[in-house]
Amino acid sequence: MTRFVVHPDRHREFGNPSDTFLLLTQADRAGDFTLAPGTRYRHQAVGTIEAGEPLDAVLRSHRCPAGADIFVVCPDRFVAPPEPAALGPDRRLAVMPCGSTPMTDEQVAYFLAVVENTDPVALGSRAERLFGALSATSYVWLTAQREGTSATFGISADYDWNQQAGALCPGDQQIAPAGEASAAPSGLYRFDTSQRLDLSGAITLLGAPIVHRGEDPEGIEEQAALFRDLDALRESPVILTLAQGLVTDVRPTEPAGKGAVAALTELYAADDAYRVVREFGIGLNPVLRQQPGNCGLNEMFGGNDGVVHLGFGLTPLTRYALTFTCADTVMTDETGNALAGPVPPWRRQRQHTLDRRH
Repeated sequence: MTRFVVHPDRHREFGNPSDTFLLLTQADRAGDFTLAPGTRYRHQAVGTIEAGEPLDAVLRSHRCPAGADIFVVCPDRFVAPPEPAALGPDRRLAVMPCGSTPMTDEQVAYFLAVVENTDPVALGSRAERLFGALSATSYVWLTAQREGTSATFGISADYDWNQQAGALCPGDQQIAPAGEASAAPSGLYRFDTSQRLDLSGAITLLGAPIVHRGEDPEGIEEQAALFRDLDALRESPVILTLAQGLVTDVRPTEPAGKGAVAALTELYAADDAYRVVREFGIGLNPVLRQQPGNCGLNEMFGGNDGVVHLGFGLTPLTRYALTFTCADTVMTDETGNALAGPVPPWRRQRQHTLDRRH
């Protein structure tokens, strides 16, 4: 029975279409997907990934035509990113990452619609403007007015900067839905706890948390229990104190956040690696709204002006990888220009006053 309808014509992340659109999904869910008729592609097809089969192997097989635009969505399994050599120089690949966090069919349907409604050109321009502003400043301020927190993040050319935004070129691969700019001190897929981000001060965690478990088939119940404790962050802010990218203290702002603080404290006691900020990110997707539950795709949430988030841990080097939204944090450059986050009330008031004069 069809549960999901994918519209190849709406997948603008591939830019000018190639000859073939190929949807790849897990073999036991292939009957849940159908492709809507379209006119942009001469050929469109649904292919399958067998249980235990890596994406690299599928891409190297005859099932994936050279030059195809490939969209991967496996609702129940984790799909590791392929090596560039397996993708090849002519294909383009967009992957909806599932499996590391639980995904309901309702969430799959929602994020399929987000992918189709995201404008990659506008998203790419948004990322370019942000990177341009970051390249023109030596540090950024991170402030949350309600909680009275502030921190500084030093912009360094030594970080591994990553962009998940914009139309794909041949040989490119990207997360779907896209919408993130991020910095990591030791590479996107590496985690060296001796390498640190220049991030110090107090920063407020607020918004939907994410608890990834990677490819580990065990520990689903523990993952769910940890998420339940941390999900208080969706409404109850928790404050981290950091020194050079290392958490030195964590405290709640109200009683409802005590369970989240206790869960974090327990993680720190079990593995000091969870204290190290592995990723500083800015969600950029304006279409996406954070969904209920432990949903990895919430990371791309960008609101109207971009949303800061922090990443901790990297599976399988740590049992979990955690992402925390900083929904009420404003990021400004060294001259005070807002680069991301909710527009401060004083700035909104000033703009309103200026508008009334014209």
